[in-house]
Amino acid sequence: MARGSPQMSLDLDWGAGRSLIWVDGANSAVAGHIILMDDPKAQPVHCDLGKSVHPDNHRFINDLEQWYGKEIIRIRNERYEMIDEVFEDRRYLSGINGAPCTSEMKFVPRMDFQLPSDTHFWGYTADKRDAARFDRMITDYPLLKQRAPLVEMGLTKKDTHAILRQHGIRRPYVYDIGMPNGNCIGCVKSSSPAYWALIRQHFPEVFERRNEQARRFGAKPIILRREKGPDGKYHNIRGYLDEIPLDQSTKVRGADFGGCGFHCNKEPTQ
Repeated sequence: MARGSPQMSLDLDWGAGRSLIWVDGANSAVAGHIILMDDPKAQPVHCDLGKSVHPDNHRFINDLEQWYGKEIIRIRNERYEMIDEVFEDRRYLSGINGAPCTSEMKFVPRMDFQLPSDTHFWGYTADKRDAARFDRMITDYPLLKQRAPLVEMGLTKKDTHAILRQHGIRRPYVYDIGMPNGNCIGCVKSSSPAYWALIRQHFPEVFERRNEQARRFGAKPIILRREKGPDGKYHNIRGYLDEIPLDQSTKVRGADFGGCGFHCNKEPTQ
């Protein structure tokens, strides 16, 4: 079976196994806290993305260890240090085949670490788009024992940030500058001009690097606008990052693109 392909549905009983809490950003952090209160033996696990994320993301994971009162296991791809290495190797950023960085930096390490008997706890929230992503995970991986405690409890992204504040846990810096999630800096999943304008403002070197990669690979990452075509339907007009107007708003909507989960390797960009 090809790596990342949907699993066949088989009636198998793998028995009891580990409870793995996949921890990354604000939402999964709260999900981890909830699960550990119910099952202190559950094991938090984090896919370490190295320098691909803001340094404060690593501070956040360290703080979570103090909050949880236990170690968070860190796993990583043995071949790639950063997402840029994946892009260069694949000569591909994102598109109808999803984002290759998630396949290599999260999916591969998880597959190496997990066992068939494990139960996986994800940080998907009850927000409509996020809950739909969890539904796709269930459909695509029917053999995987998985739960989304935030969905089960009806907790939204707004709720998780409030819970972190209540417990005195400082969220990663990228949220404070307007990012909707704690993804890698310059997340290729986003086609939002507002997001990339925000990257241009705060991380100009990443913006320039992504633009150079996009032009070299012939990929147009953003949706500049929508125009009505001869068929009477509206179509996305895509463009390069350096085509974003200098006065482009940097207000990023939470719905512009989701967090980086294990669905990303199969979820197409808009």
